Parts: sequence; C-alpha cells; structure tokens
Amino acid sequence: MKIITILGTRPEIIKLSPLIPILDRDFEHKVIHTGQHYDYNMDEIFFEELKLRKPEYPLRIGSHSAGKQTGLMLEKIEEVLLREKPNLVIVQGDTNTVLAGSLAAVKLHIPLMHIEAGCRSFNRNMPEEINRVVADHIANYLISPDDKSTHNLQVEGIPVDKIFPLGSTAFDASLRNKELVDVNALLSSLGLSVGKFVVVTIHRAENTDNVASLKEIVAGLNAVSEKIQVVFPIHPRTRKILEQNDLKLNISIKIIEPQSYLSFLALLSSCKFCMSDSGGIQEEALVFNKPCLILRNETEWMRLVEAGKNILVGVSAAKIINTAEKLLDEKELQKIKELKSPYSSGASSKIVELIKMIKEVNVIKKVQK
Repeated sequence: MKIITILGTRPEIIKLSPLIPILDRDFEHKVIHTGQHYDYNMDEIFFEELKLRKPEYPLRIGSHSAGKQTGLMLEKIEEVLLREKPNLVIVQGDTNTVLAGSLAAVKLHIPLMHIEAGCRSFNRNMPEEINRVVADHIANYLISPDDKSTHNLQVEGIPVDKIFPLGSTAFDASLRNKELVDVNALLSSLGLSVGKFVVVTIHRAENTDNVASLKEIVAGLNAVSEKIQVVFPIHPRTRKILEQNDLKLNISIKIIEPQSYLSFLALLSSCKFCMSDSGGIQEEALVFNKPCLILRNETEWMRLVEAGKNILVGVSAAKIINTAEKLLDEKELQKIKELKSPYSSGASSKIVELIKMIKEVNVIKKVQK
C-alpha cells in the first residue's frame, strides 16, 4: 500500500512527527512538503531536530496571497500524485496545504484521510476554519481528536462510518519530542528558574492586526509582568506591529528571539503557566500539565477548556490580569493540575492500525470482484 503524507508548516511537521516513522516502517510512504510558510532550507534543520528523514518532494512554494499560494500548491501536488498514484493521501490540520492537498487528492479520486477533523472555532472569518471544514466534507476518513470534534462532524451531516475518534497526534508528538529537550541548558542560558516564570506567545492575525485587541493584550502582559517574570519569544511580525503602533512592553518582560520547537518545549515544560493564542500550544501545554490562558475569543479546542485544563480569557486586559493573578495562587494552580486530562497517548498507532484495516478491506473487495 502506497501512502503520501502532505505537510507544509512547522505545526504540521510537529503533529505528524510521531506518525511519519511508523508509516515509513509499515508502508510504502512518501512525504510532500509544500514549504507553505518557510524556506525549505530552514525547515531542514527542523526535520533534523525532530529526528525525521527528509521529504521526497520539497515543493518550495513559499508565502503568497491565499489564492495564489493554494493554486500553486494544488498544481504541484497534483503532478506528484499523478506520478506516484498512491492508495491514500494524509493531511493534518487546517492550513492552505491541507486545503490544496485535499482538493488534489479528491479530484484524482484518491482516498483522503484528514487528521484533526471536526475542530471548530465557528468563526468563518478565520481562513483556517474554511480550510478545515472543506477538508472534512471531502475526506473519506476523518480522524477526530475528541468527543467535541466528533459531535461537530455528526451535526454537519458527515456519515458516522467516515468518522474515527482516535485522539490527537499532537499529544503523541509532545510526549515523543519532550525526550529530546535539554531543559537545564536553556534555562541557564536565559537566567530562568523552573516554575518562576510565565511564557507568552502572540502571532494570530485576529490579535496582531487588531490594534485595539493588541493594546489590551499588551496592557494585560505589562500588569502580569509586575507580579511574575514574563518570557516572550516574540514573532518578528508581532514585534514590527508593536513598534508601528507604539505599543510598549514593560522592561521587566524578557523579550527573546523565536525559539526552536524543542527550546520552546523546554520553556513550556518548566514555566508556571502559559498565555498564548496558538492552537498547538493549547495542546502541548496539556502534556506538561501547564494551564494555558487562551488569548482569543474562541478556540477550536473547547474540550480542553471544558475539562478545566485551559482557560479562554479573550483579549480584555482586566480578564487577563484577573485570571493570571488567580493562577499565581499555588492552591488555585494545583486545583487545575489535579484535574483529569481529556487526552491520552496512542493516536498515531491507532491511525496506523486503521490504515491496515482499510488495506485489508480493499484487498477483500478486490477478491470479491
């Protein structure tokens, strides 16, 4: 059985990192890397860091407007699929790579598996929401990470026999990759101590492109930094927008360069709690049992909020400050840490077992014909 996995951004590489080696072991497996956000040469280091082999097809598409980027990817992915003729295409998440890969596979009548299916923010102004909805409605096999996602798919009328609630590969990825982390070396280089700081990330367009929201977030971070060390690996785009709008971060906030994935895991594993607008970090924080204050008005990971492990705080400075102050109380923090995690490991292995079952069923169908 020949399988092609299509990815294009670092979050996709991270979440697929536990699955790729198993697919390599058990199937004829090739990887297409669209290069959606980064120069492929930069991503080569990322593959090395996660101990993954290089993709067979680096397409090097790069950044463009959404329409042009998706069109370029669709064209190049189709060429590869026509050449390779795989039995199954796998995509993960909600990027333009997912949209292009899904459309290319379906138009060529190649079975499609969408991992992380059913996640919904219910905000159609977010391009990611459109990408994930389209992929779900044209996929043959939908791997949902939790009950909430499964319910969303059923409500949208997707047949039950297409939905497979197997869990989140992001959880597997963090468990796998945290073994590669050197916490002590990083903390020493930054002058940090375990449990004595809060780590923050802000990068999503709904925050960075909305000056009113960004102003509120900055005010919240500045206030929190007066009570505990705040460490902010700042995205270049976020830094530029702060400067353009004359939004000042307190001198007490430790601003550092964007970190590699493993370095960020080291920060996440040793912080008191985190504040972020990233979907991936919401899941990664769970692995290390660190509460995540979600700096957004909605999240596709509501199950983690409903389980009490993460807190949806929005972008109000007052709410950010109030929620952070509660978590600075060790008793309140411990209450959250003692809550049961809604996720468990093993999704990657379950996906591989499902693919083996699909292969077996297809063989039986051929024999019966």
